[in-house]
Amino acid sequence: MEMLWQCIGAFVAVAGFGTVLGVPRKFLLWAGIDGALGWMTYLLVFHSTSSVVFGSFVGAVVISTGAHICARIFKTPVTLFLIPANMTLVPGAGMYRIVYNILNSENGMANFYLLQTLQVAGVIALAIFIVNVIFSSVAALKKMTGAGRKH
Repeated sequence: MEMLWQCIGAFVAVAGFGTVLGVPRKFLLWAGIDGALGWMTYLLVFHSTSSVVFGSFVGAVVISTGAHICARIFKTPVTLFLIPANMTLVPGAGMYRIVYNILNSENGMANFYLLQTLQVAGVIALAIFIVNVIFSSVAALKKMTGAGRKH
């Protein structure tokens, strides 16, 4: 039940963040769903592997794939969905823990959270890149084979 509430919270957070970013109202539902699905994926992977980094990677793949699909359906830029939806995975808590541990002279823990935060940020970027390459390659292949032409 807790996972359901977290996914609802992720949906609301993404829709709210999308509003602040100026995402058109007609796309807030889809951005929110994308963010909630990414968060749910993160939770499922994290609970089964205990890996924040791997969970973030798989969650970011789901979010990026959803953003690309929505962008093609609605003929809008991918970033309209990608930026607000990824807000659920951005390692803000890790950044807080780094500063907190530095201020408390817990250098070992600060180093741990620094490394983890950098890894999470890196795998989010990597997931976005991989999905973008896949979608771009498929589009280029369609164009080359003529599958994308209208007759």
